[in-house]
Amino acid sequence: MQQIRNDLLEFRLDQVDFLDVEFENAKKLYGYDLIFLNGGYPFYLLHFLKKSGADHILKDISRTGVPIFGLSAGSIVMGPSIEYLQYLYPEDNQFNDTDLTGLNLTSTTIFPHFKEMLTRDADIDKKLTSYENTTGVKIMRLNNDQALSCHCKDKVLID
Repeated sequence: MQQIRNDLLEFRLDQVDFLDVEFENAKKLYGYDLIFLNGGYPFYLLHFLKKSGADHILKDISRTGVPIFGLSAGSIVMGPSIEYLQYLYPEDNQFNDTDLTGLNLTSTTIFPHFKEMLTRDADIDKKLTSYENTTGVKIMRLNNDQALSCHCKDKVLID
């Protein structure tokens, strides 16, 4: 997180704060000019975004044009659902959440670190393809040197 802070400061941002929605008031998000959702565990992140109400706040903020970025788990929860992770890694759903609806800030389902994951699980592409074929959900595979940019200000978001 400190590296990300330093990277953001290099963009000449005046200040970079950290807000942990698990322990802090999510309404503080309204005071930011840019929001960056960090990586980690997607189930954990989504659970506390919902529990704190930050999910609704982020949807409100996105309608105002405030840029919201996500890295790794942050980019995953910005999509329509993390259901495919339940299919791949049910053991990671430590809260046994059944509502795996994402923030819907983008209509794209993202699987980050794809090339890197192939070194840990040579069958990951087959598993993703199987999920796609079963559900009809297309999953965008992104490598660490790739990004996806979306403009959401004029998009009607589903609550």
